[in-house]
Amino acid sequence: MSRNIKTLFEYLEMLEKEGLLVSDNAASADFSIEIKDLSYNSKRVKEGALFVCKGMNFRKSYLREALDFGAVAYVCEEGSLLADSEPIQKNGRIVPRIVINDMREAMTRLGSIFYDDIWNDKLTMIGITGTKGKSTTATFVKAIMDDYYLSQGEPDIGFLSGIYNYDGAERKSSEKMTTLETLELHDHLARTVENGLKCLVMETSSQAIKYKRTEALHYKVCGFLNVSEDHISDREHPTFEDYFETKLQIFKQSDVACINYEMPEELFSRVREEAEANCQRVLTFGQKEGADYYGYGVESSPDELSFTLSCEGRSEEIKVSIGGYYNASNALAAIAITRALGVPFENIKAGLAHVKVAGRMEIYHMLNKDVDVIVDYAHNRVSYETLFENLGRLYPGRKRLLVFGVHGNKAYNRRQDLGEMAQKYADLVVLTEQDIGTDDLHQIWKDIRDFLHDDKIDSEIENRKEAILHACEIIPDGWIMAICGNGADRFQKRGLVCEPEPTDGEIVQSYIDSHKE
Repeated sequence: MSRNIKTLFEYLEMLEKEGLLVSDNAASADFSIEIKDLSYNSKRVKEGALFVCKGMNFRKSYLREALDFGAVAYVCEEGSLLADSEPIQKNGRIVPRIVINDMREAMTRLGSIFYDDIWNDKLTMIGITGTKGKSTTATFVKAIMDDYYLSQGEPDIGFLSGIYNYDGAERKSSEKMTTLETLELHDHLARTVENGLKCLVMETSSQAIKYKRTEALHYKVCGFLNVSEDHISDREHPTFEDYFETKLQIFKQSDVACINYEMPEELFSRVREEAEANCQRVLTFGQKEGADYYGYGVESSPDELSFTLSCEGRSEEIKVSIGGYYNASNALAAIAITRALGVPFENIKAGLAHVKVAGRMEIYHMLNKDVDVIVDYAHNRVSYETLFENLGRLYPGRKRLLVFGVHGNKAYNRRQDLGEMAQKYADLVVLTEQDIGTDDLHQIWKDIRDFLHDDKIDSEIENRKEAILHACEIIPDGWIMAICGNGADRFQKRGLVCEPEPTDGEIVQSYIDSHKE
C-alpha cells in the first residue's frame, strides 16, 4: 500500500496550524524536500527521514548519526540544546530545523500526517484499559475475533499487548512497555493495515494516554475493566486521582464503551458518567445482577472456567479454556466488547473454548513430587489478592511458596503492598529481581522486608532463573508454588537495557524435564 509522500513544508504547516510551531529556518534551508521516513532512533533512520530529537538523555551525536544515515531534517523542542545552537550543515547546506513547544503532542501529529491516519480509516480498533486484566481480556477478544474473521474468510486480527505484538506478518515479544511509543505504535498500526488485517485489539495503558501515545487513535469499542491504586509515583501518576482521570480519557476516543458493573459505586458512577458524555453507546458487564452482560454460576478448576451468561433476553453456557474464578470478569468484558461489534455467539463460545493466555494462570505439574506451579503476571496489590483468593478456592488447605520481586524505578507503593500480600498469603518466600532498572535491588528487598517477617523468607537470590530453580528444588511435597510478576515476559530490565531471558514457565518446564521419575 503506497503512502502519500509529503514535503517538509506540509509538516511545517500542520505544526503551525496545531499551535505547536515555535520557529523554523525555512528562510535559509530547503523545505520543499520530500519526507520518506520518520524516526527518533538514529540507528534506524532511512534515507529522506525527518528525525525527531526527543528524550531526556538525547545527545547531539545522535542527530549527527541520523544525518549520516540519511536524515534530511530534524525536529527539536524549545529550550533544548539543539533549539538554541547554530544551524547544522550537511554537504555544504543548512539542514532544515523545526522547533516545537510540545514534543509528545508533536510526535502524535507527525505520525498522523506521515501515515495518513490509515488505522482509523482501515482498521476496526478495540482499546482496553484497566488496572488489571488488560492482557487477558485482549487475548480473549483476539481469540473470539479470530474465530469470527476466519469463519468469514478473512485473516486473523492484530494485537498489541504487554505479552506480544502482532501485525499480520510478524509476532514479537513485548519489551516491557504495555503500549508502544508513539511513532512505533503508528508504524505497527500502518503495517497491520498494509498486511491486510481488518481489526486490531490493544491494551491502552494510563501512561500511553497521559503521554499522548494513543491520542491519534479512534476506537470502535473500548473496554474499561477496573481501576485501583497503582502506578502512583513521581515518575508515573502523582496521585490516584490523576491516574483515574487519565484512564477516563479513553472514552473521548471511543464510539462504544463497555464498562465493569462490579466497580465500587463511587468509581462506577464516574466511569459511567464520563462514558455516557463521550460515547454513542454504553454497555455494562459483570457478575452483578443488572449488568447488560451478566455472568453467574461460575465454576472453575485449575484448567477450565464455566458460567452462565444472561444477556439480550437469552442465556448461554460459556466455557473458557483457562482456570481462575477471576477470569470470569475478563471473559464477560470480552463478550460485551465483541457483541458490541456484532460477533455471533457461536464465534464467542468457540473462541473462549480454545483460548490460551501466556503467563496468566499458567499451571505446571511437577513429576517428581505432588506440586503444582502457577506462573502469573500478578504484580500489584489487587492482582495478588485476586490470584491468591483464587488459589485458595482451587487448592484448599495447600501451603504456598511464593517467588517474586518488585519493579524498580516506579510505583514505590508496591514494595509495601506486595510485602503485605506475601506476609498474608505465603508460607515461604524466595525474593528475586523484577525489572529493577537502575534501582538498587537490595534496597528494594529491604523495603519489602519492612512488611514481611524474616521467618517467612527462605532466601534472596538476585538472578530470577536461579531463584526459580532453587524454589523448585526446595518446595516440599504437597505444596503449591506461585511465581509472580513476569508472566510470559522474555526480558529482564537491568540498568537501561532489557536483557533476553527465558520465561518463568520455560524455567519451570526445564526443571520438570530434568526431574522426570
